[in-house]
Amino acid sequence: MFGKKIKKLKNWWQNKKNLPQFRIQLEKLKKEKRETYSAVLISHELSATGAPLMLLSAAKAILKDGGQVRVLAYQDGVLKSNFQQLGVAVFVHPDFRDNSDLLNEFGGDCDYAIANTVVAYPAISLLKGPKILWWIHEGKVIEDDYINRFRKKKFRPDLEETLRIAPKIAVVSDYAKQVVVSYNPKAEVLNLAEDDWGEVSSRILKDDDKVRIAMLGAVCPIKGQDVALQALESLAPAYAKQIVLVVAGKQDDAYAQNLREKYQLLSNVQWENAVPFEKLQDFYAKQDVILVASRDESFSLVALEACMNSKPLIVSSNVGAKFLVEEGKNGFVFESENVESLKNALIRICKKRLSLSEMGAYSRQKYVENGTMEVFAQRLLRLMKK
Repeated sequence: MFGKKIKKLKNWWQNKKNLPQFRIQLEKLKKEKRETYSAVLISHELSATGAPLMLLSAAKAILKDGGQVRVLAYQDGVLKSNFQQLGVAVFVHPDFRDNSDLLNEFGGDCDYAIANTVVAYPAISLLKGPKILWWIHEGKVIEDDYINRFRKKKFRPDLEETLRIAPKIAVVSDYAKQVVVSYNPKAEVLNLAEDDWGEVSSRILKDDDKVRIAMLGAVCPIKGQDVALQALESLAPAYAKQIVLVVAGKQDDAYAQNLREKYQLLSNVQWENAVPFEKLQDFYAKQDVILVASRDESFSLVALEACMNSKPLIVSSNVGAKFLVEEGKNGFVFESENVESLKNALIRICKKRLSLSEMGAYSRQKYVENGTMEVFAQRLLRLMKK
C-alpha cells in the first residue's frame, strides 16, 4: 500500500514537472503550424497494441497528406518513440482525460481531432474547436461493460449520453456498428488495416498432406478454442484424420491448462506458444487455413493477416472481419459457439483441400481491396475531413 502511494506521488510530480516543458514545445508547434491543416490524436495509452498502433497508422496517413500531427495520451508507452521518429510531438498527462482546460490548451487550436477507442470518450464533450472523429474499436463490450462502468462522474461526461450526441463516429466493422447505431445512427465504418508483409501464394497440398488449420491468440473463453476442439472431436474419423489443428497463443492460466488436459487425447491437435511478430510470416506460411472462432471480436487482425498471407478463412459470425469471407470462395462463416456449424465448416474445408491454394489467392484479393494502408488512408482522411 505504501509503495503504491510513493509511486502515485512520483507520477504526480513527474507530470507536474513535464507540463512547463510541454508548454514550451506547444508554443513552438503553433509557430510552425502548417498552411494545410493540423490534427490532434487522443489516446488512452501508447502501448504497442492494436488500437494505438492503428493511431500510429493514422498519423502516417495525415503526415503524408501534408497535415501536422500531435498526440495527447493519458499514459506513456513504448509507442511514444515511434510517433517521435515521425516528427510527431507527443504529450503525456493523465489530466488530458478529464481536465477541459488542459485538453483545450493542447488540442483546441487544431483543425481536426481523432479520439481513439471508447476510453477517450470525454474528449467528445470537452474538446472545443477541432472537428472530432471518434474512432471506436470496441463492440459488444460497450454494452456488456463500459456503459455501466463509465456512468457520469463528478468531472466526467456519461458514456451513453456521449454516444448519442457525438457528431461523428467511426467503428471498425459492420458487426461493431450493430452495437453503436442503437445509440447513434450516424456511425460509419473505418476498417483496420496493416502494412503488407504477407505471402502472395500458398502451399499446394498433396493427396496425403494433412490440412493445417491454425488459431492465433491467447487461449481464453472469448477466443473460442473450446468450440474448435469440440468440433474437431465430433468429426467422423474420415475427416478428423485429414486435419491438424494448431493452437498458438499464450496458455499460462488455469483455463488454458484445463482445456489442454481435457483434450489431451486428441492426437491431431498441436499446441504452440504465442508467435512473436518477427516469426508471423513464417508461421502463416506453414498453415493452410486460419480459424477465428471468437465469441465476440469487433474486427480481427488475425483474419486480415490471413488474407494478406493468402490463406482461406473459417470465422465466427461474431467476428467483425467476417466481411473478408465470401462463402465457399475463400472460406466459411459459422454460427458463433455452434459446434455443429463449425464442424460442417471443417468438413467443407476438407472437401476443398485441393482447392485451398485458389481460395487463398481470393483471400489475398480481399486484403488488397480492403486492408492495405493505402485504402485505409483514403477512408480515414475522407471521414476526418467530412
